[in-house]
Amino acid sequence: MSGFLNRRRASNLMLEQGLSALVLAQPESITYATGAFSGVASFWRRAGAAFVVVPADEYVPLTAIVGDLQAKEFQRASGIADVRTHPLWVETDQFPIYDQSKPRRVPRPAQFDVQVSINLLHDVLNERGLLNTRIGLELAFIPVADCNAFEKIDVTWANCSNLVEQLRAIKSPLEIAKLRNAAEYASAGVAVLIQSIEMGMTAQQMSEIWKTAANAEATGRGNAVPQSSWSYIAVGGDGFAPSGPVSNGDIIKIDVGCLIDGYSSDGARTAVFGSPHPEASRIFGALHRAFDVGFEMLLPGVPLAEVYKATAITMWNQGFEAYNRGHFGHGVGASIWSEEWPFISNDATAVAEPGMVLAFETPWYISGLGGFIIEDQILITETGCEVMAPSSRDLIRI
Repeated sequence: MSGFLNRRRASNLMLEQGLSALVLAQPESITYATGAFSGVASFWRRAGAAFVVVPADEYVPLTAIVGDLQAKEFQRASGIADVRTHPLWVETDQFPIYDQSKPRRVPRPAQFDVQVSINLLHDVLNERGLLNTRIGLELAFIPVADCNAFEKIDVTWANCSNLVEQLRAIKSPLEIAKLRNAAEYASAGVAVLIQSIEMGMTAQQMSEIWKTAANAEATGRGNAVPQSSWSYIAVGGDGFAPSGPVSNGDIIKIDVGCLIDGYSSDGARTAVFGSPHPEASRIFGALHRAFDVGFEMLLPGVPLAEVYKATAITMWNQGFEAYNRGHFGHGVGASIWSEEWPFISNDATAVAEPGMVLAFETPWYISGLGGFIIEDQILITETGCEVMAPSSRDLIRI
């Protein structure tokens, strides 16, 4: 089977929560589990575009339900033998096109019929002997408008969104390689940008320089350029808005990422053009010291809540008691944004585990002074942590 789903780990987590199976519905989760695209209907972010049933018994094969347009490709890419289909709006056929067996004058749905997909799910659960059991469903994804359709299936639904997050948080070697390359491309682009910033340059111009350099790093290694990239570059006193043109004393926040096969890197540095305001230097120094304290704690087995508390206390003890950021980092992977579970927060329940890829950061956006950030993408290893694209964390002078 393709994809990155660890069936043994999934089975153990389901056993802990008393689940007989998972029903994956979120497109990103389906691609993670199967290595296959869940289909164009999934772009509507509605339940029923595709499902994948993952039994708790790790030796029982997966079953998929997808739109008929891409069913053959899904089966090929995933290696799943049992792929069932529901009709999408797209009409396809084979030559000769007139097929007497097709129903006549029966329009396809405008998108897809959620109930048809739910009926197929019912059939799968019935055939697998999973009715009247407790089954995990990604309720953090399922729209409220679609919840009633699931109630017609005679199972006890339990929210498995966090369970799926736990599975996705531990990255495979191939996932780690994608994230490492993305981080290195982005970091190389930042190095070029730092050498290219001139008086009067806008944040938009800086973003273009960074992106061009990041792409050049990829092609220079003989690899394809990232499918996409993102940049939050802020110039001057707003702290978050792009703004510019840059002038003497302006703080430049550089927060960037590259995407490879949907896997987004996340890293950031802070620069100053000319001489910084004394308060800017004081604040950045405090953030740097707080970063160092938290970073030293990022070891396997350490609760992420403890990392948060140590980082926050370091800021408070330096006189910044009103600094109350909600988290000091997050997982990175192939979600629809660059931030995913687990979060390094005050109420975090996760502990650092080998195979986690996290972005650890100490940002502060201060209107009237500028945006400050230090952020490294790290890999938790068996013995510690590794910065995936290391560079100086000092305030960069331009």
